Amino acid sequence: MTIRNLDALFRPQRVLWLGPPQSPGQKAVLDKIRVSGVHLEEAEEVTAFSPVPGGERTMAVVVRDADAQPAVVQRLGELGCRALVWVLHDPPSASILEAARERTLRILGPRSVGLSHASGFDASMLPQKTAPGSLALIAQSQTVAAAAVDWAVGRRVGFAWVAVTGGEIDVDVADLLDYAALDDNVRSVAVEVGRIRGARKFMSAARACARAKPTVILQTRLADRAAAGADPVRSACFARAGLVEVPNLPGLFDALASLQRLPTLAQPRVVVVANGAALCALGVDAVLRNGLTIVEWTEALQRSLTARLPSARFRPGAVDIGDPAIEDIVATLQLVLRSAGAEVVIYVRSPVAGHPHDPVAQALGAAKLGPRVLTAWLGLESAISARRLSAEAGQSTFTSPDAAARSIRYRWEHTRNRELLTQTPPRLRPSRLDPQRVHERLLDQLGAGTDARPEAAVELLRAYGIDSQSRIKPGSLVLRVTLERHPELGMYLSLRPDVRGVVTATAYAFVPLDGLLAGRLIAEAGLEVGPHLEARCVEAAQALLVSLSQIPMDQAHIEGMNLRVVIHEGRARVASSDARLLLTPGPVTERERLALAPYPATLGQRIRLGDGSELALRPVRPEDEPAVVELLQGLDQETVRLRFFAHIRHFSHTMAARMTQIDYDRELALVAHPFDAPESLRAIGTLIADPDNATGEFAILVRPDHARLGLGRQMLIALIEHARRRGIGCVWGVVLADNEAMLALARSLGFVRRLDPEDAGCRRVELHLGAPA
Repeated sequence: MTIRNLDALFRPQRVLWLGPPQSPGQKAVLDKIRVSGVHLEEAEEVTAFSPVPGGERTMAVVVRDADAQPAVVQRLGELGCRALVWVLHDPPSASILEAARERTLRILGPRSVGLSHASGFDASMLPQKTAPGSLALIAQSQTVAAAAVDWAVGRRVGFAWVAVTGGEIDVDVADLLDYAALDDNVRSVAVEVGRIRGARKFMSAARACARAKPTVILQTRLADRAAAGADPVRSACFARAGLVEVPNLPGLFDALASLQRLPTLAQPRVVVVANGAALCALGVDAVLRNGLTIVEWTEALQRSLTARLPSARFRPGAVDIGDPAIEDIVATLQLVLRSAGAEVVIYVRSPVAGHPHDPVAQALGAAKLGPRVLTAWLGLESAISARRLSAEAGQSTFTSPDAAARSIRYRWEHTRNRELLTQTPPRLRPSRLDPQRVHERLLDQLGAGTDARPEAAVELLRAYGIDSQSRIKPGSLVLRVTLERHPELGMYLSLRPDVRGVVTATAYAFVPLDGLLAGRLIAEAGLEVGPHLEARCVEAAQALLVSLSQIPMDQAHIEGMNLRVVIHEGRARVASSDARLLLTPGPVTERERLALAPYPATLGQRIRLGDGSELALRPVRPEDEPAVVELLQGLDQETVRLRFFAHIRHFSHTMAARMTQIDYDRELALVAHPFDAPESLRAIGTLIADPDNATGEFAILVRPDHARLGLGRQMLIALIEHARRRGIGCVWGVVLADNEAMLALARSLGFVRRLDPEDAGCRRVELHLGAPA
């Protein structure tokens, strides 16, 4: 399950409360529900509840151990209940879960403190009532959620909803990420996660959510002396998904403020305005340490500010205005906002005898300077009320310039991550490798659980085009590369420079890699092109890493590898003397091994058109983005209108990247091209499944000079067959009413046509599929 019936949790119309409250916390939840405006039924026994009117969203709350019975859950399902908050400490039994699944009854918990929604519904043990807002908070820990909500209340930050998943026997963080991604009332998302139940499901949901909305994440784990701090493999997973990771609770609090109030930042240009030279220095230092950009002063702006404040002292990225009259502080900030070319202004103020913070905070709030001004009221006793005044005025306010700069960075990182993740990788050379033949020739000869001899590892690497050498020549750069399986997240690569006597950085990445991702992995390990490292050496290392990352994608029995990669004179090879290969002691499913869905190469096929020509039909790759742009830009305006329902003159890289960089677990895009010209596309077709995998939306685009040759038909048939294999119940699309060719094609394949309820000028076509073959 994923988002199915989650509306019954977040926006119930009826709540069934079974049994008397067993603790003060449960009583508090019941009291909140009583004033939430939903229909509440309380009963001692499940048999006392009346049947739920048809279609009414209904949830139940179980508070007694005695009611943790399959018969109780089955009866709740029969009554029409579709969601259940399980506040009990012990998880429901397997038989209870089976009873819930039979009725698609979703369970939040165990050990969940519930949830609250901006609509006014509150079924939580959170100590504070949340204000309405546009931020979704998802947490596994009730204590982290309670702390975050309490902080947000003090800073006047509101929530669209808050949910605590607890032990996650059913509803988990991934489900709620999907729910947040599709919720129009949610503009940004904050997540706390202590464990990841299913890597593949989590990555799919995280990628979908981060693509749609800024999403920050805090990981919590039990650390020890050997593993203090964040799990770096998890951090690599979050980065690959496009999430912005925060390091600690203060970081999460800073992120809540930036997500709620700061606008999208195209460039992280910042100016610091303070009442002291040292504060300017601290502010600029915080800005630069967080990877942001300071704005240099123009002569014209300096003259304008000096005319207002003759004592102003300018420094790169900052101005010390001292302690002038309050109206001069407001005027300075207004002028800087208009003329400095900064995205954000940080105003830092230290207490001044006879001039308290509060009147300044009141004046800034009354001036309505907007979300681009962040305040940092320094101190404690005198700063508390000023921070409250700023928060009440809708300003983001912080305890220090560091906290303010961090919040800007978190907001900007979402934009930067999206840009990085939509960059187009170089096209890979076609491989003639037969993975099954390699497996039969090499791996079948080795026993399960074998720590294979170096010769076996070298032979496997050679099959993937990776050369080896026995000696390490002087002046060579040596990299230690390992391939391992993370207990939660599956196969990943780690890389670090192997320099004797020197502690070097280790970088992590998930398989598979392309040229761009391999380059980032090398850069994160501290290796950059320069006097001691030629560009050709880096390119050779990238190519080796890309080839190496393909091995665990193809070979399910690979549990790990430990290699030394030697880079010398523009070539990258593996040291043959100590290469190690470890095979799995038992079978491991693909979803356990791989956090990212592999490229579905088996869907490629040869198709024959009506004129006798043949094309390759295959799933799209990220490196097809330039070819997609060329296809789209070459279309006539009528073809564009029929496909996109609008006249579009320019197709951007971002739009094409969205069509080529897809999650193969949820989407399929097929492209057709001549066998000798993969960069010359003739058609593209897409199928996007909903998070429940219940329905999939299709779209087809054929180049006009290849219309009426059967290309669109064969592409749509391929998409339908893929949907059938995946168990998708219904394939549908929206077609303009005057697109007679597409409507006729759909009708010929068995689609039913209906009016589109959202647009009278469109038709919705649906094909209901049987059980998968």
